[in-house]
Amino acid sequence: MPPPVVPASPTPPAGWPGEWLPAADLRLDGERAATVSFDRHGRCRLTLALDRPARDDDLAALEEAADALPQLQLLDLDGVDDYPQRHAGVFGLPVPLAVDAFNRAAEVELLAPPGDRRPPARLGRYGVPVRGDQPPAVPATPAAPDDGAVERALVGLGRRLVAATRVPGPTLCAAVLGVTLAVFVVAFTRATWTVHDRFGTYGFDLGIYDQGTWLLSRPRAPFVTVRGLDLLGQHASYILALVAPLYRLWADPRLLLLLQVLFLAVPAVVVYRLGARHLGHPAAGLAVAVAYLAYPGMQWAITWQFHPEAIAAGLLALAVLAADRRDHGAMAVLLALAALCGEEVGLVVAGFGGLLVVGGRRAVGWRTVGAGLGWFLVATFVLVPAVNGRETRLFETGYGIMGGGPRALLAGLPTMAGHALQTGLANDGLAYLLLVFVPLLGLPLLRPMWLLPVAPPLLLNLAAVQPEHHQIRFHYLATAAPLLAAGAVAGLAAVRQRRRRLLAPLLVLLVLVAGFMDWRFGPAPWSRDPVAIPVGRADRAQREALALVDPDAAVSAQYNLVPHLAHRPRIYEFPNPFRAENWGLPGDTLPAGAAEAVRFVVVQRDLLGKEDRELLDRLQADPAWRTRLDRDDVVVLERPEPIP
Repeated sequence: MPPPVVPASPTPPAGWPGEWLPAADLRLDGERAATVSFDRHGRCRLTLALDRPARDDDLAALEEAADALPQLQLLDLDGVDDYPQRHAGVFGLPVPLAVDAFNRAAEVELLAPPGDRRPPARLGRYGVPVRGDQPPAVPATPAAPDDGAVERALVGLGRRLVAATRVPGPTLCAAVLGVTLAVFVVAFTRATWTVHDRFGTYGFDLGIYDQGTWLLSRPRAPFVTVRGLDLLGQHASYILALVAPLYRLWADPRLLLLLQVLFLAVPAVVVYRLGARHLGHPAAGLAVAVAYLAYPGMQWAITWQFHPEAIAAGLLALAVLAADRRDHGAMAVLLALAALCGEEVGLVVAGFGGLLVVGGRRAVGWRTVGAGLGWFLVATFVLVPAVNGRETRLFETGYGIMGGGPRALLAGLPTMAGHALQTGLANDGLAYLLLVFVPLLGLPLLRPMWLLPVAPPLLLNLAAVQPEHHQIRFHYLATAAPLLAAGAVAGLAAVRQRRRRLLAPLLVLLVLVAGFMDWRFGPAPWSRDPVAIPVGRADRAQREALALVDPDAAVSAQYNLVPHLAHRPRIYEFPNPFRAENWGLPGDTLPAGAAEAVRFVVVQRDLLGKEDRELLDRLQADPAWRTRLDRDDVVVLERPEPIP
């Protein structure tokens, strides 16, 4: 048995006169714990107290801690919510220090009886000074030969950058991440807004969520006439009730597109923090964050209309960070909010719980598994049917399952598994899986436990009847992408533990491969085939057409015009409501009088099929309708006095 470890108490005794105020104990590994303290200026000290002479493994644990110590933030510690106030009281400060004012400088202290093993004067890549009653020793060399040539070159480059900019390494990495994120957010916001402005967004799905959110914000019953279903009758996207108040400030579909970009960008910050903590250097976290931002599957989720799963992605990533800090309360809240983005997210939450169980947190893990599965079953088979007033079978239809309800799902699992296996072994499925894992070098596969929360969306995508599900050009990897990036951090951490010399080359390779995959398969403005819609010959006529439509009138519009007209109780996607198409559930008919209540028809003739063109001709020939515009194939019909 190892000798006992005696960490310093995180609570100072009464009348404590010291220069350093303990904040919390910090586990270094399975055997050692150290205490984090701050002085009156916010400088940090990590103290390891031993009742025996220090050994090599103690110094190794301290060296690893010294690598992470400069990135330590006060909120990374447990039980420090009131620490700034206690700190100000102890040191007589008129105002408590801001949270980010702590740990602007750091040092390590080793308290141990004298022995043969002495610590160096400095530890880690940052040269964190070591204090204690030890005789002075020769400072450690910048990088040991065992670190490898690539790591030595990168460390040398980093030191030259720090010397040239006079900015500390962690601050420099954080600044690079901030600039990268800003470029990413601006580029994709501009790209998606431009697509919308040039009529490249559709009633399915941006128009559906736009109309539903607008109705909730008014507030009105969110029956979405674009789809013929209640907003919550197709998916349990209750998160939009929290988005709806923002529509009181800015009611515009571009708000949804902006939120999609932001929530899919948030995981980059999370994997940066995870990488800095578990890989020993913020530059490592920066490399994984860049690889995530370059991930093609995530970028396609940004550019393909709008879906609440994008919001879930950011919340799931923040839940990973909370779980890593063992803040299970915050983790539970974030997972609950993520689940409100859709019923199938409950399966991801259940997989997240499985990850916790395998990681040793069995009690909280099993509760999370139960909550995730429970939400999926209740939302799919109780809430959605209750909103529609009847059994929907939407989930079963999407996966080729006969019947409805939990029993049908259970009986259909072998069919789903067989279809997923068949798809995964086919050429299209193999190509899909390569595009899922190759951009991250397959690193999540090195820690298979991280596949547990990723497995539900991947397996459902492979098992789906529609081939779009196992293509990256849609939104179906939105919830998997941040978890795969976190799994990449875990895979790199495993490499660091076993073959540290490989870590730096893998990080370099990760960035290079991610950049190439982004250019070759991504939709970014800098990719080979960016998502970009040129100005169309009919754009001007379409804008004129939109200006002719009364803001309160019932409208039947072309699919790409619906998102520009959705802020009204009745907006139909032509040929609805004159002929039912993609309306409601199978067998549903349009409500009586819906066609007679329509006052405007706005379509683009060259985008219509034969039947729809014939319908337009009949309406245009009907004396009850007046042609307000017919230019560049854009047609606006108005019925001056619609039947009430």
